Amino acid sequence: MVIEDQSSSGDSETVQTELPVSEDETIASQVSNLIDDVRSLAQAEIEYYRVKLSVNMAATKTVLLLFSVAIIVGVTGAVALILGMLLILSHYWGPVAATGLLTGSALLVTTVLLNMAIKRARKLPLDENDQ
Repeated sequence: MVIEDQSSSGDSETVQTELPVSEDETIASQVSNLIDDVRSLAQAEIEYYRVKLSVNMAATKTVLLLFSVAIIVGVTGAVALILGMLLILSHYWGPVAATGLLTGSALLVTTVLLNMAIKRARKLPLDENDQ
């Protein structure tokens, strides 16, 4: 490689330098090494996300299991509460009136909650332009 140095006085000086280029490190081999490095990086990233996903899946399964058990126990408790109230009220008002009272109150609570949900759903911005 030839490098020319021109100073402000107009003298030009030619300096020859040899860059160490081994025959093993040609551009083709460097590109090949780069491709191998990218391939190994991609494999490492895939393995990383595979392990991360398996850890997250195990945690997600545990959370879903706990949530399912909580839902089952909660529904069972609500049924027990309704049946207990039905037994208690049937002593005072009779079985038909107690069943009617509990069914009516459950339907009233359901109606109120549905109306609240519908009102909130209508307020949701479904499109960014509709505000």
